[in-house]
Amino acid sequence: MTPEHAEESADESGERTVSVLGTDVVVEEAFASFPWRAGMARAPAAFVAAFVLTVAVAAIGGFGSGTLQRRVSLLGIVVFNAHNIPATVGAVPQLLAPVAEPVAGIPGVGRLLRGLFTYGTGHATPLSHAGGIVGGQTAELGHLSLIEGFGETDVPKLVYYLLPPIALVGAGYEFADSYWEETTTESLAEVARFGIAIAAGYLVVLFVGSVLFTAVLHSSIAGAVTILPDRYLLVVFGFAYPTIFATLGAGLVYLDRREN
Repeated sequence: MTPEHAEESADESGERTVSVLGTDVVVEEAFASFPWRAGMARAPAAFVAAFVLTVAVAAIGGFGSGTLQRRVSLLGIVVFNAHNIPATVGAVPQLLAPVAEPVAGIPGVGRLLRGLFTYGTGHATPLSHAGGIVGGQTAELGHLSLIEGFGETDVPKLVYYLLPPIALVGAGYEFADSYWEETTTESLAEVARFGIAIAAGYLVVLFVGSVLFTAVLHSSIAGAVTILPDRYLLVVFGFAYPTIFATLGAGLVYLDRREN
């Protein structure tokens, strides 16, 4: 934001006035000075931790087969499923096919970029898709969960759902513990800033992941079927999960500091 569009001034009351496009907005100094970027920067590590934990558990459970790239893509979708973000059947729209096909053909990185051009069932019609989600029309939307589709394994399905919360609680705890002295946190409500900061970055990470973790399954009946995380529910749970669980981790720091 350019200087002429935003100006800041602080007064003795602990509030800061920010001028945005000629409109004065008053925010608390503690809010304005909070290390939001540091929280966002922790989002990639939190997701990688959830992914690594999932890979480790899947190795014990005997999940996955085929090429390494296929297994990584499927395990990535399992991580999304563990966030309650289902996979959905997708396809490349005809309008984008002339661009998508040459890009997908690039050796090495082409398959990773396929998700840029792939849209899930109903994604082109936001209102009807959202209505289908609310109405529980998962079959019509092509929703599926690889976790729920597991056969008998050595690891209970519940374990997969616990991995993202564990990673996010750890991220929230580490973030709050590292920046506690630099912030003013006097109530449990203010602890939520730590979770929201991580959530802002986590949404970006999950969106990038939805591009990279686009997998192709082969069926004797339907042939090649492309699946990817549902990007509508990605927005919902991609923000809710880190907000709740990273805040919980930061709350542990809050309780510990209060006792001391």
